[in-house]
Amino acid sequence: MALTTAATSAPVDTRLYIIAVLSLTAVQMLSTIAFNIGAVLAPVAAPDLGVAADDVAYYVSAVYLVSIYAAMAGGPMAVRLGPVRLTQCGLTISAIACLSLASGHVVLAALSAIILGLGGGPLTAASSQILARVTPQRLSNLTFSIKQSGVPLGYALAGALIPISVELHGWQAVAAAIAVICLMTALALQPLRALYDRDGVTTGRLLPTFQQIVDPLKRAWADPVLRRLCLAAMFFSAMQATIVNFTILYGVNGLLLDYVAAGLLLSVATAAGMVGRVFWGALADATRRPLAMLALLGAIMTLGGFAMAAAQLGWPSWVLHGVAIVLGGSAIGWNGVFISECARRAPPGRAGEFVGATSFFVFLGPVLWPVMFRAILYATQSYPAGFAIMATATGVSAVAITGLLRRGER
Repeated sequence: MALTTAATSAPVDTRLYIIAVLSLTAVQMLSTIAFNIGAVLAPVAAPDLGVAADDVAYYVSAVYLVSIYAAMAGGPMAVRLGPVRLTQCGLTISAIACLSLASGHVVLAALSAIILGLGGGPLTAASSQILARVTPQRLSNLTFSIKQSGVPLGYALAGALIPISVELHGWQAVAAAIAVICLMTALALQPLRALYDRDGVTTGRLLPTFQQIVDPLKRAWADPVLRRLCLAAMFFSAMQATIVNFTILYGVNGLLLDYVAAGLLLSVATAAGMVGRVFWGALADATRRPLAMLALLGAIMTLGGFAMAAAQLGWPSWVLHGVAIVLGGSAIGWNGVFISECARRAPPGRAGEFVGATSFFVFLGPVLWPVMFRAILYATQSYPAGFAIMATATGVSAVAITGLLRRGER
């Protein structure tokens, strides 16, 4: 498949570029908080709902399973509705999910996982459609990484603020507050429609056909580089899901930290991921070797995963935080470079569709792995076993990407 650069023809308009980066990063941050609210609230919400805290694994898998369809449909829907309108819809749906969780009813809480997947899934495709249009090629990796830094920033804020807020106001009030913020943000985005939704298709069906969803996936799979990257991304995202969804539980139940201290451990890891996303994106642009960056990131997250698996009771907080920084900076820092590479290899005007299609693999890891992690935990009563298995998988992925480098790919 011939490679094209989606951002090559983007107009050099500094105003459109800056507004897009700032607003989309903020949206990414907020949607991440909403998307992962179940995992953060699990230790305190589970007793009220009558379930085990570790059962959040099933909740997380349900969120990501629905997100697979929503993400792949997001590209065609961004063309149909306009990417800003699609983002507004996604935030509104996420608000409904948070309210369902806030109800405190176990059935509505379970339903909120499905709703969260529908709301959060399309947002990366929508934002990629905008960024591919307004970003200079020389800044592609950095720009997508800055926008994706909203993900670890959201994790960090959730880990630092939600436990404290829960102690002050209760978990249901916190979930409801996040819903209100999502709705307010959706309304605040309205002026951006005139800037970025002008090319939307005003006629035709809203939901894409099966062929429209599958076609970009087939095209991406036909690219031998993207094919290997997508398989690696499945394991990278599974490691990321391990950190985001099990660090607090590991801290509370495995390392015997209190809830706030465990939340701080997640916050440190995700803050490192935020810095890492920008750093790795800038380095990929400076060296013009994004594949080398992804291989290096895979190696670092492997070392970090084994270090987290080796953590012991009584380790000083600075040691635990150091491990969290290494693991978070890599396992949460890879995504911007990957998305930029997917957008770069997309046909002109189809960056959102390609990013949505490759999200199939990015979300597949978090669909399958949390349930497997829960099974491993049930069988072994060991959080470290899950971290070690995932570290092995990311190491194999790093070796696979290195194979591309040996064939002359960059």
